[in-house]
Amino acid sequence: MRTLLLWPDRACADTPGTSFGGLWSELHRQHATDPLDESILRFTEGLAAYRAGQSDHAVEAFQRCLEVVERTPLLDARWGISCSAHWSLALALRRTGDLSHAVKAARQAAREAQVRDACWLEGAARLALGRVLRYMPGERERARANFDEAHRLLGAAQPPDPLGIAYVRSHQARLALDAGNAFLALSLLRDARTGFGRCRHHRALAHSQIDQGWAHLQLRAVAVAREAGKEALERLRGMGDERGVLRAWQLLAQADLDEGRADEAVRRFGEVAEGAAKLHDGTMHAEAVVGAAWALLAADNTRAAARALRQAEELLQAVPPWIASIHWQALSIALDVRRRHFTDLPRRIRRLRLALQQRQMPRVTAECLALCGFELARQGQLREAAPVLRDALSAAAKPDAVAWTERFLSTVSSVDVRQWITSLATEMHEHAHLAEEYQALRTCAVAGLHDAKNLATSAYTELEILALGGDSVPPPVLAAKETAFRAARLAADVEQQIIEGKTQLILDRQPLDLRTFLVQQQETITRSAVLGRCALQVPDDLPLVQVDERYLTRVFGNLKSNAEKYAPGADISLSARLQAIGRGRGVLVCFADNGPGIDPEDAEILFNAFKNPNDYRQPQANRGTGFGLHYCKLVVEAHGGRIWVDPRPGQGAAFYFTLPVAT
Repeated sequence: MRTLLLWPDRACADTPGTSFGGLWSELHRQHATDPLDESILRFTEGLAAYRAGQSDHAVEAFQRCLEVVERTPLLDARWGISCSAHWSLALALRRTGDLSHAVKAARQAAREAQVRDACWLEGAARLALGRVLRYMPGERERARANFDEAHRLLGAAQPPDPLGIAYVRSHQARLALDAGNAFLALSLLRDARTGFGRCRHHRALAHSQIDQGWAHLQLRAVAVAREAGKEALERLRGMGDERGVLRAWQLLAQADLDEGRADEAVRRFGEVAEGAAKLHDGTMHAEAVVGAAWALLAADNTRAAARALRQAEELLQAVPPWIASIHWQALSIALDVRRRHFTDLPRRIRRLRLALQQRQMPRVTAECLALCGFELARQGQLREAAPVLRDALSAAAKPDAVAWTERFLSTVSSVDVRQWITSLATEMHEHAHLAEEYQALRTCAVAGLHDAKNLATSAYTELEILALGGDSVPPPVLAAKETAFRAARLAADVEQQIIEGKTQLILDRQPLDLRTFLVQQQETITRSAVLGRCALQVPDDLPLVQVDERYLTRVFGNLKSNAEKYAPGADISLSARLQAIGRGRGVLVCFADNGPGIDPEDAEILFNAFKNPNDYRQPQANRGTGFGLHYCKLVVEAHGGRIWVDPRPGQGAAFYFTLPVAT
């Protein structure tokens, strides 16, 4: 399947003058009588159509592939092609705007691969799912979690997939660009380009060069961005990648707009819109028309800008509600303000703020609010402009904030600017208290932990006296004594960490007999008044692991606490075994229960920190902050391992993590 996925790229690269569109047309005319051959033809046809930007044709080809492959007698070929076709279909559906069906297709592919323990195919499906979720409001955390899981799976595949990992890094970079974190995006793109270069995937290299150009635009390095766009444009032209050429033109058009060359930007956005219409790429078409409207507004051509916005409004109705729809809202407000049409303005600005809040993309928030705020200031509506511009500058990166402040000062009079300076002074005064508030919180945290440590120590002492007072000590008393001891030690450790200002886990790794450790955990779980039996499966020849026992105990404490909370009465199974991890060896540990399990969609965000209870799909009466599992992830990753969950709805949840072998 890995080779098949790259076939369209290699076919165009090996045959000069061949485009993805021409390749799709040729494949579309070919047919085979054998179901396996026909399904492969339709799959590669879908890939070529997707590369060419012809999303509707790609959807049809992938759906036809799924229909034909069901008649294939070879089981391994059938499910492998079916899984790949499902996540490829998800990507094509995303471009057509059918996000709900795209998510279902990607999740189905992930489930099919997970059942067969196919790491590489599940990693590809998780990557596709993250790419779809990135376009859905409020799903950025799920997108990030799926990218992280894809990275783990593709690295754990046999053999590992450096090309797939490079693609993950590339899309993680785009997520960082959405958030306005250009430096993180450039770092991720360096990793991606290294991977693409080693795999000699020149098309992906060119696309990552375009992404680098967008990152440099965010850093106001317009000349660097322009060079990146021009170089990528030439490469993609030679590869027959029509959609890639349009992406390069988009970057160059935005560079023109940022440099104040509005007329040139209008021309280039127009070429992108024309090319996207030929490819039937509705999303890119809408983005280009919205970009042209922005350039026309900058050129003070309000009539043409209004026409472009009307055209964009029609296009946006048939595409996913992506950034272009929010830019359209901001441009519509700015255009009406320039025309001095202030009717219903406060409500429209509130709606824009709500849309921006749902997206959680600081860069877009800053751009849209700055556009509206500067237009209000230009029209003398300084009182209304002040809060909008304040929020824009708060969300903006430093280069943007500096440039926009200079623009603001050149827009308004020295008399009017006093109101804005008053607002800024208020903000600065509020920020001055942040350091004092942080120190106060730090003091409160240390004081609270100190008291908790003393209370736990007192409880432990009293329970110890009680345990020494008789021959037969009830198991609950022993369990309470052990819990009190662990609580006191934990409070002391965290208290010392805060006092010393340590923000990272400081590990004291020592060789540990994991079998003995797990026997102790088995005894602790058995004494639980909430959980059932605890079974242990550990081979006698299991090697020692190199870990910090204190932190590993906390991991099991969090897993036990979650089982008590979400699967009361369940039996627990602890197991460990030696397995190959990358090029070395490690120990795979499993903590499983036979409770109700976890919704597979909730599993995507389970290890995120401070989750919103409303993020969960599965209804739960008792929801915490979600930090316990995130802490488990921090500890396991600090040891160089990975942690993940098999949700098994209706059958119980199984948490897996790896630990390093002692050398």
